[in-house]
Amino acid sequence: MPDATAFDGFEGALSPPAHALNASTTILEALVAEAKADVALEGSVRAGRGPIRIPFDRFMHWALYHPREGYYAASGAGPAGPFGAKGDFITASGLGPWFAGALAQVFMGIARQAPDPESLLIRELGAGNGELAADLMLELDRQHSLPDRYEILEPSPAMQQLQRARIAVLPHGLASRFVWLDRLDASTPPIRGLILANEVADALPVKVFEWSDCATGVWEWGLGLTMEDHSPGAAGQARASPGLQWMRWPATGPLREAVLRRKAAQQEAGLDWATGHRGEWCPWLQGWAKGLADSLSYGALLVIDYGYEQYELDHPDRSGGTLAAHRRHRRFDDWAEIIAAPGQQDITAHVNFTELASVFRGQGLDLTLQTQAAWLLDHGVLAEAQARYFKRPEARGQAPTDSQALRALSGLQTLLSDAAMGQSFLVLSARRGLSLG
Repeated sequence: MPDATAFDGFEGALSPPAHALNASTTILEALVAEAKADVALEGSVRAGRGPIRIPFDRFMHWALYHPREGYYAASGAGPAGPFGAKGDFITASGLGPWFAGALAQVFMGIARQAPDPESLLIRELGAGNGELAADLMLELDRQHSLPDRYEILEPSPAMQQLQRARIAVLPHGLASRFVWLDRLDASTPPIRGLILANEVADALPVKVFEWSDCATGVWEWGLGLTMEDHSPGAAGQARASPGLQWMRWPATGPLREAVLRRKAAQQEAGLDWATGHRGEWCPWLQGWAKGLADSLSYGALLVIDYGYEQYELDHPDRSGGTLAAHRRHRRFDDWAEIIAAPGQQDITAHVNFTELASVFRGQGLDLTLQTQAAWLLDHGVLAEAQARYFKRPEARGQAPTDSQALRALSGLQTLLSDAAMGQSFLVLSARRGLSLG
């Protein structure tokens, strides 16, 4: 059975503490309430000294997952959510049938080895607008290889609504197989089948660090929240000015330990950091990964995201880290922009695939790490393109005249291209009880 605490990386990072939230609490007020509950800060808050120190992972948590003002609640309330041409970004599932086709190949490979293929499940974490889930089920139906159930783990009611609307237009025999979960706990049994986490890990809240050759060694960067008055206002809430500013303080605890380990590994490899080197560390990642591994009793688990192995993530040439905001198909690396509009833009950091792989390996899973391009090619995406759009031999080598085919092939080029998503996205395939054949 999965360990309930092992899912802190998903539900724990998303679930608000009871002391920090009520029906009218804003993002800033939630941050203040959380800071007041921190014993280490309580004295300075009571004394009115400021600014209040906010670790960046807590800011990122509320900016993305506040149940009313957070990015996924606010953006999910629109008809298309944050996805597509009118949103903030396009995911792989919005670039044609290719991802669903490759995932169908993975699921059918599991089914071929399973003694009871009719009982297999699919569980998808954070299913976006539901497009990938719908396309995958349509492809599996075409291949006569449907799962018994398709579970979507989605804590956000707004995103659930988007997904339900997309699934509702599927044939009843497919739509009726979908089940929504808003959390996993110790009573949730592990599954036999396929677990999918596509562009989920990059949105787990991160801490931000800076290396220094001085005595401090490791700084933690976070935010200072300037308050007009730390006492409750007329409505019982703290009155906050809109002032958020970056500030740093000496890193302690697990963050300091993690950074020192990574610094030592780079130094040993002859790729030492200079003073001022910045990066991110996700305190939720290991618990999230352990929970995923524990929730798979047989089958495969796929984590697909933009990220690097640790030696590349920590390369001296990447001295500014990977923290970014995404808004209207623009990426913002400037730190002032990242905190400028909490709740109105996506905030992400690249995934440490070395750390992920270490957890999965420790849980007894067999692993393969590939670039997205290599993974798609291994799962027959070019043969699929030929079967769909170049059936006649004389059509091969000629650009299709059909606009839908042109869009799909353009999407395939984006998925495979070194200059686009082909190399920047990685696919970590973890298997339990399966052979590579």
